[in-house]
Amino acid sequence: MLATVLPKPVLFHPLKHHIGYVRAFIHEQTIHSAAGIGTALRSIGQSQLDFYTGSMLPLQVAQEVILHLQQHNILAPEAFYSYLISGGEHYQTIMLSDGTDWVLRWGVVAERYVHLHPARYAAQTIRVKAVSLKTAIAAIVAAAQTNYSIDLKLVNKVRTEWLQLPPLTVLTPAEGAGKLITLLQQP
Repeated sequence: MLATVLPKPVLFHPLKHHIGYVRAFIHEQTIHSAAGIGTALRSIGQSQLDFYTGSMLPLQVAQEVILHLQQHNILAPEAFYSYLISGGEHYQTIMLSDGTDWVLRWGVVAERYVHLHPARYAAQTIRVKAVSLKTAIAAIVAAAQTNYSIDLKLVNKVRTEWLQLPPLTVLTPAEGAGKLITLLQQP
């Protein structure tokens, strides 16, 4: 399985928030059996999310965040927590070298207290529904494995069989899963 080991104390879910990682995940799933893909995709959740479309790798994002925290002497857990609550909202936003904004929150996983994700409506970031992202990923994988083109029939097959989601009534390239399918298939 595709693994991205990020340095501690960073907590980041690239399958949910990073286009480059998702493209690599799709490639791996098309080469290997898609068994277990439903479980992986369900980890994306059910809500809306912010999806980074820039060129920085997850490791680069993590390293820049750590460097920022080190330069401001707020990498230690206590200092980081104080920094987060200083704005009154329990989060802070920082800008990385590619001009993108990232939200920092308190992570709840042991030794991974710097939880980060792309900022809402930031540069090189789009707001997507989790079910649309899961549908797009599953449809692209299924199409590659079966040599079928992506159409409403294939999309509904993966939605019902892999994702336990209801079928769609329409699939358009301008919105939702159709828009993400187009985006994820770009080089």
